[in-house]
Amino acid sequence: MEILIGILCGLVLSLFFSIGPSFFALIQNSIHYGFRKGVAFEIGVNGSDIIIVGLMLTLLKNFDLSNILHNPYVATIGGTVVIVLGIVSLLRKPVKREGKKLVFEGIPRGRELAMQGFALNFFNPTVWLYWISIITFITAEVNLSLADRYIFFISLLLTELGVGILKCRLSAMLQNIMSAKLMNIINKVVGVVLIGIGAYLIISMLVHRRHPELPEKNSSENATQIIQRFHSMGKDTSAHKGSDTLYLQ
Repeated sequence: MEILIGILCGLVLSLFFSIGPSFFALIQNSIHYGFRKGVAFEIGVNGSDIIIVGLMLTLLKNFDLSNILHNPYVATIGGTVVIVLGIVSLLRKPVKREGKKLVFEGIPRGRELAMQGFALNFFNPTVWLYWISIITFITAEVNLSLADRYIFFISLLLTELGVGILKCRLSAMLQNIMSAKLMNIINKVVGVVLIGIGAYLIISMLVHRRHPELPEKNSSENATQIIQRFHSMGKDTSAHKGSDTLYLQ
């Protein structure tokens, strides 16, 4: 049951709660460099998620990370990483078309894109807060054994990886029908979006630090509600099956 709930939660979270810096960069790299390069970037993003979740379930399980992650210095580091990658996108060499073939200059290696995806996700404080909220809910509200907890998160993370790879495939398919001019525009737009997100991340954390009484908008609350619903459905299904078995006996 934990595997099924983990898969369902992974599908919902990756489809509706993953629109952030990593999402825009993943789509951009898949369109620009193709499917394999996009997958390399996604592996970096998913690898950082695995490390974050692993640390929170083991070494950092007794630490209160919320105050640390709301520190303006931490927010500045995370926002700066996003801004730097946005600048890299703005400065990316333009795409040219020679006949029917698109020509790319300065194509990065797969491991370089994986490192970019890892850094963009790992140094984003909102990603940590997102996983804190989910792990806290699972630990406090859902009665799972330690083994079942690991099974749930492994299923969730593998599902997110699968959905990410599907996004890479769909995005890469657009390369054949897009003009060089449009691809260059996308690079500029993604660069501006990343810079805007990085600036917003820094400013919002500073505002929250100065005015902690203000409510903070966090999509992780909606994410935990989704998990709660799926878990309640699983419990209801199990109870229904149990009652049917008792009746037949």
